[in-house]
Parts: sequence; structure tokens; C-alpha cells
Amino acid sequence: MHTIARISALVLSLAPFAALAQTNSPRTFENRCSICHGGDANGSDRAPSILPFLGNHSALEISDLVRRGRIEKGMPAFPFSDAEMSALIGYVTGLAAGTVGGDAAAASSRAVPTLTPKPGRVEISGGRVLEGRIMNQSDFSMQLLAPDGRFHFLHRSGKDAKFEERPIEPRRDWSSYDGDTSGNRYSTLEKINSTNVSRLALSWLFPVPEAPRLEVTPLVVDGVMFITGANEVWALDAASRLPIWHYRRPRTKGLLSEAGAGANRGVAILRDRVFLETDNAHLVALDRRTGQELWDSQIADPQQGYSATSAPLIAGELVIAGLAGGEEGARGFVDAYRAETGERAWRFYTIPARGDKEAATWQGTALERGCGATWLTGSHDAALKLVYWAVGNPCPDYNGEQRKGDNLYTSSVVALDESTGKLKWYYQFTPHDLHDWDSEQPLVLVDQPWEGRSRKLLLHADRNGFFFVLDRATGELLHATPFVNVTWAIGYGKDGRPILVPNHEPTNEGSLTCPGYGGSTWMSASFNPIYRLFYVRASGNCGVFKKTDDDIEMGERFYGGVMGRPPGTPPGSSIKALDFATGRTVWEYPLGSGFDRSGTLSTTGGVVFFGDGAGNLVAADAATGKALWHAELGQRWWASPMTYMSGGKQYVAIAGPAGIFSFTLPD
Repeated sequence: MHTIARISALVLSLAPFAALAQTNSPRTFENRCSICHGGDANGSDRAPSILPFLGNHSALEISDLVRRGRIEKGMPAFPFSDAEMSALIGYVTGLAAGTVGGDAAAASSRAVPTLTPKPGRVEISGGRVLEGRIMNQSDFSMQLLAPDGRFHFLHRSGKDAKFEERPIEPRRDWSSYDGDTSGNRYSTLEKINSTNVSRLALSWLFPVPEAPRLEVTPLVVDGVMFITGANEVWALDAASRLPIWHYRRPRTKGLLSEAGAGANRGVAILRDRVFLETDNAHLVALDRRTGQELWDSQIADPQQGYSATSAPLIAGELVIAGLAGGEEGARGFVDAYRAETGERAWRFYTIPARGDKEAATWQGTALERGCGATWLTGSHDAALKLVYWAVGNPCPDYNGEQRKGDNLYTSSVVALDESTGKLKWYYQFTPHDLHDWDSEQPLVLVDQPWEGRSRKLLLHADRNGFFFVLDRATGELLHATPFVNVTWAIGYGKDGRPILVPNHEPTNEGSLTCPGYGGSTWMSASFNPIYRLFYVRASGNCGVFKKTDDDIEMGERFYGGVMGRPPGTPPGSSIKALDFATGRTVWEYPLGSGFDRSGTLSTTGGVVFFGDGAGNLVAADAATGKALWHAELGQRWWASPMTYMSGGKQYVAIAGPAGIFSFTLPD
């Protein structure tokens, strides 16, 4: 629900308390709140405005905050009764809507968004006059939305100087989760390169208040950066970090999977629309210029184990969405929605229904709760008109007694017709997966010579420890090579199936198998066509896999066993540069034993960026892996870096718990 509609719903729900608000709440507000937040709730030198908070939170969230307080920020708890609280909320909501005396009913037609644009006219350097809506302004920068829908980004050296317009970089955007829909986090930008990256410095930091963790990759289109937290989107000036608009809806309580922990990896953009997946499996379209909600489509029911965390993918005029719920017994699928209307165009199920031909690959009772989640953003080839999507593990993860067979299409890649969603081909990386080796890793599309002729390739470093090269037009396996320590298979045969090593199935006592947690997981990978190297975060640790015989209980996460590291084995991973033609490791950069969930960004400038286990953002030489620069940021990385141009400068940005960090070269 858009901010305006949310305030309207809130004040209408409080309409029965409107009279009480007018008589009692002004005194309560004046005595308890105005001394810090000002008589109009718009802030003072003691505390900030509460109007943005009111516009983005439900009545329940507001009352919860008031009652428990925020002692760490100097706000005490106020134990108001239900009647007092309802009246107080009705009054301050009326203030937020600009009504006299907190008239909640009247406020419903005059609600305001979090950041309120205002009509404006400004003369810039050279005597030119710009008119439109001023979205936000500081002493040094301004964002003005012109009547033609174009943003003008203005900056000045001081309060008394005239504004100057910052140029927009044509075709230098980062417009999709991996930069473009190829899934390859490689950028042709080279203003930051191996010769000057040592001078890189922090340009700005934008905190995301109350975000439990940030997994987002920012998108930048026409000078505007779009970032997400849990169920929220911020639009920022990409050069100054000044907010332009903010959209938020309350988080859903009781969700399992990563959505319940607050994960969201970003948005998709098509022309003037921004698309967000919410934690409770809705797809929302927002106006790219204002943040106004345009439509809201429910993808799936959270009561059936579904949730959502991924950034959608644009394919033509369709928005493609995947679902989380990989251990909750939900039946996986990929959906496509029409960008203009939100109408569902097609659905592809990753798990067959009982009676389907593919159901023969599920022998037992597990089919109806087989999982096969689709929570990582896929890739798209516009020329072939194919959408490629990675499919998660089967359920239960570690016990296959009730799902004998290959378990299609889990732990696979599926190639779908972009218009109809019909399956064109698939390749299963791990038939009958027993080790939670989902295939939710990047699907990187490149065009490269292969055995003497140019081919359209799909590169994929799988969680099972093998690096794959496929023909993305046909699904033919061209190459499969271990890139970490692998003990469960000696390779892949001409039939495209793994050649198994006996005695690596989980047992009740525990079975040692390599890799353990996974050779590579969902963190972003990149391919540099200059050096023909594939950069991936890799882990060669082994695991002890145990199965259990417990049955699933809907509403609970279900693994059918556990996996742990062998005693005395420390965690650890590295960035590896693989020769894509042979799978050979050309160089390796150890990341240490700390927490790291950062993938790679590579550039034409000869640099690879990634976060390490010690909380640093690192730049390494793309050819050799030699460290060229680092910033000690002290972050536990859940996200991968990206790069963009704004105002003639190249920036490198990454999300961490503290917020969005953006770096550039000093002037």
C-alpha cells in the first residue's frame, strides 16, 4: 500500500476516536511529545520529525514504539491506555495530514507521503530557469522533477552560490540485479582502474534505519539509485545520497525462510516502473519518479509456506518473479506478470503434480512437499527469447527415502520461453540431491569462442563443487570441472550425469562428504571477457551429513537431517579466478575465517571488487589477484558490490549492516 493510501487507511480506522482525539489528545501530545518533536510534530533541536514515521507505519507499530520507547535514542516509554493511544494516534495522524485539531476523518482525503514534494522554480548557473516539483533539497544539492518526467540533479558549492546541473550519463546505468539481465556482474566502466584504484575514497554512506540486514544490490537509472530493505524502497540521488522518495509497508510476522529475517535483494526497473517483491510473496509496481504504488499482485499464500526475497527480472514486457520457502514444503514455481497491469501471464512449476510425466522422478510420498524454490534472480537472453532460472533443492534436504529418483526439476537450471513460460530445455546439476546442494547460484550468459566457433554459453559454479559450461541455446553440457575439493563424484559422463563415488549418502550416524556447505552459493559471480576469467566466491570445506526420519510439519522448516563441519575444521572461503575453458584455478584470494557473503564485481578497468571475511571491501588485480586497495569497514557482508556513473564520476557501492557505502576517486 502506498504511503498516501496507508495514512488514509490508518486515519479512517481511527475515525471513531476522532472526537476523543480533538478533546484529549492535544493536551497529551503537548505534555508528552511536543517538547521534543515540536508542536506540529515536525521536529525540534531535541528530536526529529515524526511525520515520516507516521506515514510508513501501522497504528500497531506506532503504539508499540510509544509504549516501549527507544531508550538508546533518548525516548522514554509511555504506558498509555488503549483509548489514550488510539486518540493520540488519531491526533498526530491529523497533524501529518495537515488537518486542524487532528480531524482523522477529514485527514483521509488530504494525507501526505513521507517525503513531500513541493512546487518550485530555481534559477541555475547561466541564467537558466527550471520549474517543477522539488523532491528534496539540502544546502548543497536539490532534486527537481520536471513536468516532462525528467529529473534535474542540482548542486552548488555553498548556500549563497547558484545551483549547477549535474549531467546524466547515458547508457552507464546499473539497471538490473547483476547490472544487466545476462547475470554477469561485469562492467565496461574503466575510470576506476588498476592504476588508480588505490586512491579510492568513501564518497557517502546512507543508513537504512531499522533494517535487520541488507542483501540489496542498488540499481542506478538516470542518476537515481534504488535500494531496498525489508518491504521498503528508497530512491536516492546517486551522487549525493539525498533521498527523493521512500516506500514502505509493515513486515509480515511469523514468516520462516530468509524473508522472516528481513532479506530482500532489490528491485527491477522497466521504463518508469519499479518492481518489488514483498516478504509475504506479493509483487508491487511503483512509479519510478514518485514511489506511488500502481498495482499489487499476490504471487502466493504465505500460509502455504511461501515468501519472497529476490529482485525480479525484466524479460521484454514481463516481470519475472521467483519464490522462497525452500525448506517449508512449498511447491516451487516461476511467475511472469505483465508490467503494465500486474496480470499474471504464465507460471512454470519446478515440481510436477501427481500424475504428470515428470512425477515418475519422484517415487514416494515427498512429491507434494518437494520444494524446488526459485529465490535467486534469473537471467534472460533477448535474442533467444529465453529466461533462465536456477531451481533449489528437493525436500527433505538430507533424506531421500520418500523421493527416490532424479526429483525433477530440483537442483537444475530451466530454460523457459519468455512469452509462454513453456520449458525449452533443462539441465540437472545434481540428480536426487541429498546434500542441500541447491542450484541457486548465478547463471552467467556470455558469448565466447568454444572449440573453434562462437557459441552462446551459460557459465555456472554450482554448490555441488563443479564448474559447468552449457550451450544456452540447447542445454548441451560442454564442460564440468571441480573447482573445490569434491569427493562425491569423479566427474560427469557423456550423458551429462555425474559419475558417483559410493558411500557419500547421508546416514543416521553421519557421512563425510566434500564440499559441505557448498562449493559456491548464491553470492554474485562475474566473467571478464578480456582475461576470460570467471570470478567466484568458493568454499572447499567438507561436511558431515546426517539424516533423520522425522516427518514434515507444515509451518516448520524441514531438512530431514543436519550438516556440520568436521571437528577442528575452521570456516573459510576464497575468491577464485577460473579459466572458463578448462575450469582451472588461475589465482585464488583467501577471505579468512570471518563472515563473508559477498560476491564479485569485475570491470574493464582490470579490477575485481569483493567483501572479505574481516569486513573489508577489497579491490584486486583482475589478472593476478594481487590486492590493490581495501577499505576497513567492519561489516558482515550479505551483499555484492556494483558500479555506476553519475555526474562524470564512477562509483563503486556495496550494502552492509551500516547502510549503503559508495566510493569514488577524489577530484
